[in-house]
Amino acid sequence: MEYAPMPEPLRRAVNQLVSEAVGRCQEVMRYAASDIARDWKRMTLYRATDAADTMDCVSMLIAAYCESNGMDPKILQGYLQLSQQHSRADGPLEEDRAYLADLLGQMAPSRQR
Repeated sequence: MEYAPMPEPLRRAVNQLVSEAVGRCQEVMRYAASDIARDWKRMTLYRATDAADTMDCVSMLIAAYCESNGMDPKILQGYLQLSQQHSRADGPLEEDRAYLADLLGQMAPSRQR
């Protein structure tokens, strides 16, 4: 693979989007502070998903660049780690529930829907 730096306009866009995502992540931490937000559940979920969506935009912007410059689709799919994809619409996974239970010192629950 030949070396080519990221084009400057793409780099600026990526930097801006990553800065926005970091800001949203900082808001998650701020809303999680017990003395600040009464509505922590709603606001932490909004800001966490906003950050995730923004980072998804970064990934797709870079992927579009790679695609437009002839990257092999199989390589691009590997870089995008598509096998790790999980839709938020599917809700928490068993691993998520087990991790939460471990954090709270509880037994892992059976699937709840």
